[in-house]
Amino acid sequence: MNHSLVLAENQHRRLHQHLHPGDGLESAAIILCHHGRGKDQIRLIANHLILVPADACERRTSSRLTWPFADYLPPDKITEIDKNGLSVMTIHSHPSGMDRFSRIDNSNDRSLFHSIGNWFDDERPNGSAIMIPDGKIVARLVALDGRFTPLRSVTAVGEDIRIWTQPRKSPASLAAGLRITQTFGKGTFNLLRNLRVGVVGCSGTGSIISELLARNCIGTLILADPDYVEEKNLNRILNATKTDAKNKTPKASILKRSIAKMGTGVQVEAYQAHTSDKALIKSLVSCDVIFGCVDSAEGRYHLECIASAYWLPYFDVGVNLETDLEGVILQADAVAHYMHPKNTSLMSRGGYTSEQVTAETWYRTNRKHYEAQRDAGYLAAVGEDQPAVMSVNMQAACMAFNDFLARLHGFRLDCNDDFATQRFRLVHGHYSHTPSEDQSLSVFDPYSGMGDRSFLIRRLKNNVD
Repeated sequence: MNHSLVLAENQHRRLHQHLHPGDGLESAAIILCHHGRGKDQIRLIANHLILVPADACERRTSSRLTWPFADYLPPDKITEIDKNGLSVMTIHSHPSGMDRFSRIDNSNDRSLFHSIGNWFDDERPNGSAIMIPDGKIVARLVALDGRFTPLRSVTAVGEDIRIWTQPRKSPASLAAGLRITQTFGKGTFNLLRNLRVGVVGCSGTGSIISELLARNCIGTLILADPDYVEEKNLNRILNATKTDAKNKTPKASILKRSIAKMGTGVQVEAYQAHTSDKALIKSLVSCDVIFGCVDSAEGRYHLECIASAYWLPYFDVGVNLETDLEGVILQADAVAHYMHPKNTSLMSRGGYTSEQVTAETWYRTNRKHYEAQRDAGYLAAVGEDQPAVMSVNMQAACMAFNDFLARLHGFRLDCNDDFATQRFRLVHGHYSHTPSEDQSLSVFDPYSGMGDRSFLIRRLKNNVD
């Protein structure tokens, strides 16, 4: 039951306006979706909406709806859908507020999706959904044989993150969540308990983000880092020990171990893997949100490819600390970015460049070629490790984590649109937040929301650089 559906914020708004026009009668629409297959789950990504006009419906009441489905998906449209590998999801309203499928819905869906399933030669997922007046969506897959599989979550992602989950973990007996419930309410706490969150990069900022998520009783954490602990890391990785450094313990494994000891009921999957690892990508597809805590341009680019293709809300955590040889701090910036499908990418904000990505990729995969190209002036030099201290890392991690909570809970006085980038400049004692600028065409846009069919994802999985 880990399947999910994601819509852009503006798509959800259009659906809500159409399905609940204020007349108290049921309405219908069709969502055509790209999809991604993750670890034991499918993620449907809304691509195109077909809104069925009210006057085209044969019957509309407060509890019944009859509409000419075939008129909106004629043979030529079905051929186009098949060619583009899209899935079909119907959605109708329940003006009464009932957030579950009725017996009539079950009967209609079994009949309809038996026909839809026969349109295609593959086993692509198709399904149905309902929307109640407050905007909540409940959805399910409908198999050719009429079996229903509930979707674990439905997300409307934008500046705010609205996620509706099918509860699997009850917080009733979890005393650790009492203070969280007092602060953010039962609704937000119950949501946290049922979220799957990925944290890529388990060193300075990543260990802190993971700690914050675990202490806030998140449902499941996906942790990933390709490296093991060294003594130079002990000043900034929470719960890492000298014994871990001696034994070369993977960073992700240390965090998994410490979270298990907390007793907050958080499930953890740990990967000692690079951001191009196929198993890791599949696991990230199953997440509701991802945090990028990597210090490389290549890692950030890979995470943007994944977040863009599968419409995953993406928080990037960064620190820039520069000193001279005498230990004088020249610059110390803690930075947190938030990206979603309709705002600017991290690359377009200047977080990294394509030249840095190319240089780091060759540095990792073919050192001789990298050195030859660098010496010839074709590649930028890959920088050495920057200095790092835990207090600045904590500043960056806390900004990103609180931004995550603000977009889930909506506690800010100002709208979340104004917080695309947050920056704290330690040397200047200055905090600032800025909105996302108007988005110009970026390398991610042509493949945004395409799921497994994204060229960038296929290239990433095939390790073609």
